[in-house]
Amino acid sequence: MKQSQRVRVFAGGFFIGCVIAAGIAFLRSASDHSNDPAPLSTFERSAEAIPLPDLPFEHEKAFSIWVSPETGETRWLVQDDSKNLWRVSRLDEQVEILRANEIRVDGNPGIETPALRAGLEHNEFEILTFDPLTKVITVKISPFQPNAIEESVQLLISRDPYILDAGPIPYEETNSEESPPN
Repeated sequence: MKQSQRVRVFAGGFFIGCVIAAGIAFLRSASDHSNDPAPLSTFERSAEAIPLPDLPFEHEKAFSIWVSPETGETRWLVQDDSKNLWRVSRLDEQVEILRANEIRVDGNPGIETPALRAGLEHNEFEILTFDPLTKVITVKISPFQPNAIEESVQLLISRDPYILDAGPIPYEETNSEESPPN
């Protein structure tokens, strides 16, 4: 094969490869936008003390109170007698109690443990507990923003295929004697 033919074959292959790569990138970016999470509600810090709903645990007064002007939801940051932080949310008559400074993460069992740990630490998630067999991880988050749980869950879920699922840790009355996993 002559040198000029080699150059043409190389240039043709390069051009076809570029077109395929651009097509894949275009399709991938189009599919990424369809999975965008819904925008989160905005919250404003409340200047007035809004009374907490009845809680199944002893607690001190609320550290922070936020109100969403869009939905009317109210969120409180409270600490129980065991020094655990809880986010209490009330929308209409529905009350939800979630661990304010920790979330549960389900890692992909097919991913090696060091890679999973490195990915979480790279995204500034401090690992509190880790089960290497089930790849269930508890990570620490900052509790001092009203949407901290939702933002952290969205960030972690976007790390597919490393993270299969992430979610808040709810308060369970059966564990009122014990604190949830630290």
